[in-house]
This record gives sequence, structure tokens and C-alpha cells, in this order.
Amino acid sequence: MNRINLLRRAVENRKQYLIRELRKNFVTKESDQLNEWTLSDLENEWKNYKKRCEEEIG
Repeated sequence: MNRINLLRRAVENRKQYLIRELRKNFVTKESDQLNEWTLSDLENEWKNYKKRCEEEIG
């Protein structure tokens, strides 16, 4: 049971980190809805953002 709580806390911490970063960098116009997104959705959005940044740099 303790492992489940640790995993759940780790997932929530990662989600909150990604939400802060996405909002800070104005990545999506749906920033009000980010709390409803899954971790997978947030990770995909973050990866897409990082990829766009790399393409812009060269």
C-alpha cells in the first residue's frame, strides 16, 4: 500500500511540475484545463514544446 502512495505522489509531483513549466512558457492556450490532463498528455505536450524549441534554435 505504501508503494502505491509513493507512486501516486510521484505522478502528481511530475504532473504539477509539467503544468508549471507549460504555463510558464505559454505552451498551450488551454492552460486552465491542464489540471484535467493525464500525465501522458502533459508529457507529450512538453516533448512537443521541447522539439519545437530545438527546431527554432537550429
